[in-house]
Amino acid sequence: MVRPKSEGRVEIDASGDQAGALCELLRGAQHIVRIFSDALSPQLFDHAGLASELSRVARQGRACEVRILLKDSQFLTRRTHRIGALHQRLVSSVLLRKLTYCPDHYVANYMLVDDGGIFFIPNEDDKVCFWNRDDRPLVRHYTEQFDELWQRSSPDPELRFMPM
Repeated sequence: MVRPKSEGRVEIDASGDQAGALCELLRGAQHIVRIFSDALSPQLFDHAGLASELSRVARQGRACEVRILLKDSQFLTRRTHRIGALHQRLVSSVLLRKLTYCPDHYVANYMLVDDGGIFFIPNEDDKVCFWNRDDRPLVRHYTEQFDELWQRSSPDPELRFMPM
């Protein structure tokens, strides 16, 4: 098991500005952002600043993209969501997929930025999350998990009909 580095780690409890921390981490993104989430909760992910930063990354060039992997996409199909709208506008660089398979022990709810940045929510019962701009071993570990699940996931046809 790869443990998070304590150097550079910033913890944020449930009352903290988690969405602001996501944006802060994204400001340094250059090439790829991976988001693994249960359902892209609006409290955390439906913010103009976050959508703007994701759009900036996605538009930087051909090799730049945002990959979003969801356990449940029903929430996005029922209401407007800034990331859902961003996916519809930038369909070739903001990729959205639904899991078809996920082992129970895999944790959802993290964002990986390039090769070193991570925003992590340990589990639903633990409201304290953390972020770190430079934790390459932990990011490598979760990138391998994400990429394996990405290969086994598929585009969700329901997402074509998301409200804007």
